[in-house]
Amino acid sequence: MSNSKKAVNVISTHKSRRLWSRQSMLVWINQCLKSNLSKIDHLGTGAAYCSLMDILFPDSVNMRRVKFASLLENDFKNNFAILQQAFNKHGVDKIIPVNELVKGKFQDNYDFVIWFRLFYNANFKKVAEGYDVEKRRNGQSFIMGAVPKWHLRSRTTLTLINEDSKPKGAGDFVSPRQLVRNACNRGVTSQE
Repeated sequence: MSNSKKAVNVISTHKSRRLWSRQSMLVWINQCLKSNLSKIDHLGTGAAYCSLMDILFPDSVNMRRVKFASLLENDFKNNFAILQQAFNKHGVDKIIPVNELVKGKFQDNYDFVIWFRLFYNANFKKVAEGYDVEKRRNGQSFIMGAVPKWHLRSRTTLTLINEDSKPKGAGDFVSPRQLVRNACNRGVTSQE
């Protein structure tokens, strides 16, 4: 931890849950990240947390490695591994409950976002001069959570986003279900 700023560690208790509603948490995240996430469950990709950590400690997260537009659980786990590396770099004691978060269940993600908000508030001073959250993620949109398993076969990936299928306006966000629908309507098939 030679040149890394040490983070202030926080503890979340049951009383912490009373601080913010799910709606206020989404408003905060969407304002910070200039995003359009609509459910707490969508945080299970880990990408939003990586972006928030990058706001707190610029360049602590290798944003090129973060998978914003993925529908695969392994990519979500990779995002949380990147976040855990940033935590370790700054002396954050929190161990991320990755296996619970990537399942996209509300309660697990709500508990973690409450802790993260406490952590953010304890460590946030100001946004670095010239910092552009959208530019840092290379203009990529957030995919809003995992696609239900019945949408994808095992060991199969879908080519879902290209210039023709990318949504236009309002932050360029689309749900995973809509991505699958768009891909099916375009005749995109699975690739082994």
